[in-house]
Amino acid sequence: MTNATKTLALVFAGSLVLALATSWQWDSTSSAAFQNEVLPVDTSTVQTIRIAGPDRPTLRLTRSDGNWTVSSADTTATYPASPDAVGKLLRSVPGLAIEAVATRRPAKHPRYGVDSTGTTLTLLDASGERLGALVLGRTQFRDAAGGGAAGGPLQRRRRTGTTITYVRPPEQPDVYVVEASLRSFSAWDLTDWRDKRLWSVSRAQVQRIDFSYPADSSFTLRRVTAPDTAAVPETWVSAGDTLSQRRVSPLLRTLTAPRADGFAEALSPSDLQNAPYTLRLHLADDTQRTLRLSPAPTGSFYRAAADGYAYVAELREEAWNDSVLRGRSAFLPDD
Repeated sequence: MTNATKTLALVFAGSLVLALATSWQWDSTSSAAFQNEVLPVDTSTVQTIRIAGPDRPTLRLTRSDGNWTVSSADTTATYPASPDAVGKLLRSVPGLAIEAVATRRPAKHPRYGVDSTGTTLTLLDASGERLGALVLGRTQFRDAAGGGAAGGPLQRRRRTGTTITYVRPPEQPDVYVVEASLRSFSAWDLTDWRDKRLWSVSRAQVQRIDFSYPADSSFTLRRVTAPDTAAVPETWVSAGDTLSQRRVSPLLRTLTAPRADGFAEALSPSDLQNAPYTLRLHLADDTQRTLRLSPAPTGSFYRAAADGYAYVAELREEAWNDSVLRGRSAFLPDD
């Protein structure tokens, strides 16, 4: 081999090593992302969450004095937001660990639903500055597959069966795989984000329930206070009869934390002043909770107005007929 040939060989080898080193450094940076969070945001600084999806108005969740509200771009109305739903979002999305890179090619974004068909989630601080954003794409379940234990972490995870979602930072081409189901945050509309709790009280606080029905078919259920409540199960009576605990329990479960299934936007609570059904809870602190119900024209819902609740809720008729709106005899034990 001539000196010139050796020189050319050394130059080629050096260039190859340099190229490999450069490539390795880039891949290492990308691989390091697997140890990082996809949206590293301090949730205590989040004041606004903007959810923009295709073919629907943008939703805006806003924190004020510790409470969240929700509004839609197509209306000026603002509603109390569900603290459970907002809390779930803030616990789920910031801090998601990147499990793998699905693709780095923009041409493949539609395949993973992270193009214009995806839902963009943006977190803002009190000044309106963007803290972070993420495009939520397709969610799917990886069925458990056969095979041995060989393969990388993602392959082993797929064999055990998990739910994964494809996500992408808006200004980046990389599409990441995260092990979580984020479908609800993409699919929920304004009603889904609203606070549906009519009230929430402790079951132990309920001492009496008054039922006022049409045709003067009214009755009352009372809790019997035992000397040692820790040793004796709760007992309910009505007109001298001891009631079935098994039948009273679903009633209490529903009435201590009633939730709306929807909203009658065209009505106000005052429209239900003369509703045919009235339920009144008497609590241990001498306060009351009153719920007035009227059948909706469709026949599948009740319209309900509750103390302290600014909207008319819709309650599924079948569920309430099964557990709450029953005659006194339905709470008696079997003979």
